[in-house]
Amino acid sequence: MADPIRISNFFSTFDTESVISQLTQARQIPLLKLDSQKSTAQVQKALLNQLAGSFSALLARAKTLSGGTSVSGKSVTVDGAGVTASATAAAAAGVVTVSVSQLATGTSATGGAISAALDSAALLNASNFATVVTAGTFTMKTAAGQATLTVDPTTQSLAAVVTAINATAIGLTASIQNDSNGRANILQLTSASGAITLGSGADTSNFLAATNLIASPGTTTRASTVGIARLSPAAKMVSAMFNGGPPNAGAQAFSINGVTINYDTAADSLNDVISRINASTSGVTARYDSLTDTVKLTQTKSGSTSIALGDTGGGNLLAKLGLDTATQTLGQNAQYSIDGGPTQYSDSNSVSLAGLALTLTATTTTPAKVSVSQDSGAALAALRGFVTDFNSVLDAITSATRANGKDTSTSGALSSDASLRGLQTTLRTMVSSAGVSITGNFKTLSEIGVSFGAIGSAVGSTNKLQIDETRFKAALASDPGSVQAVLSQFKLDAALAPAGTGSLASLSGSYSGGRAGTYAITSDMAGTLTSVFTPLDGGSPLTTTGSITASGTNSTLIPGITLTAKAVLAAGTDTITVAPSKESVVA
Repeated sequence: MADPIRISNFFSTFDTESVISQLTQARQIPLLKLDSQKSTAQVQKALLNQLAGSFSALLARAKTLSGGTSVSGKSVTVDGAGVTASATAAAAAGVVTVSVSQLATGTSATGGAISAALDSAALLNASNFATVVTAGTFTMKTAAGQATLTVDPTTQSLAAVVTAINATAIGLTASIQNDSNGRANILQLTSASGAITLGSGADTSNFLAATNLIASPGTTTRASTVGIARLSPAAKMVSAMFNGGPPNAGAQAFSINGVTINYDTAADSLNDVISRINASTSGVTARYDSLTDTVKLTQTKSGSTSIALGDTGGGNLLAKLGLDTATQTLGQNAQYSIDGGPTQYSDSNSVSLAGLALTLTATTTTPAKVSVSQDSGAALAALRGFVTDFNSVLDAITSATRANGKDTSTSGALSSDASLRGLQTTLRTMVSSAGVSITGNFKTLSEIGVSFGAIGSAVGSTNKLQIDETRFKAALASDPGSVQAVLSQFKLDAALAPAGTGSLASLSGSYSGGRAGTYAITSDMAGTLTSVFTPLDGGSPLTTTGSITASGTNSTLIPGITLTAKAVLAAGTDTITVAPSKESVVA
């Protein structure tokens, strides 16, 4: 080991600290360079992440645009009533007229009135009023004068209020009458002193509304417009004031169209049962109509099929609702005609017509005119999105790879990355080239109005992908099938390489996988097949296994392909290549 260097006899003015500082800085130069490189690498990494995001957006746009119906959508307008319509890409452009003579309906069954009659002797707050009476005053008036009565539902019955009305000196007679179902459920007023006027702005009780009198017609006689009494459909059925008492207690059930609906009167309300019916697979909807005080069932499927109903075990809810013996109104089929042709029938109000979906909503006196046309607006929006994202990728690459110019601050962080500049060129070449074996009248995007500008354009004006919207719309209108083909046509074919050493003799069928690539299939003497698919797009390999017998077939190993084995199985490898035979520009 060498002796250390010693410095002695220096002048007293020698700056030792400065020398040491400079020596330290010299030793730090490699570290400073590493820090600079790290900072540059971090900037480059962030920029590459941004580029990856731009490429992902472009890929998503390309996948959407290369879909089989990306620019083939149809728009529909309906002139007239009775019909609504929508169309798929398969619908033919044109006009059809639709006449509707009858709508399809489902079979329905309506039960009987289910609420108990008014208990006029019970306190108002304990009787089964549909609307709870509030305490306060209400007003009645005839030519003989006006009476203001006070009502308290905690101390008075309906019979007591009737007595109070009859005791007024204005010539009114009040009585409780039967409704159309024979239940004491109507409050009637008769005047011997001219027309009856009910209510005033000073009233503080809702008695006149709760007895359904306030809106009643008539002059000298006025009566409840509907029955006053109604059970509460939200109350537990055991206490819900059913006519003739509640349904049988305990866990019970009934069936609708063979589907069992369970209930317990102590735990369930009528609303619970109705919800259970509507959520079931019985194909029936149920509702309680408070105006008629009935439960109505309607078959969801149209047509004349009856509803099968039955109480089971000890249950009697359907009987209490009057549904077990209800007369059913059978449904009917829809009747309609197209373009004045013969009457057609449907068991539904939804009618399909070669890609055109019609919904019949009402009968018509004048045919509705349904017009189908190419949806150029949606098609153009899809194409604009692709062009925008394509140009964003080009701009991002240009910014990232910009070389030093007069102003060195404009140099891109990836200016030395030639592969990115090459990728930019590749992208431009791809969208400018013709598709492979495309059927139709258009082979390139420029033929439908998508290009980097017309030939002879000024320098600098052809850096961006552009849309000639007039040309695109004209192409779409004249030949939509060819426009769709140049964007989305894509067909992959599978081929078995000759001279394989494995068990495969041939293949048949149409490949239904979505990616090009190579299947390396290893087989053994027992017929075990192991396939390793390596996609051409750089994705991860995919391994699957299957089996085959001598001279037998396998149709599960490769999507859409049936493999046929040799007469003698062999241990070895076969190669199947999947490559595009038709490939649109975008695909």
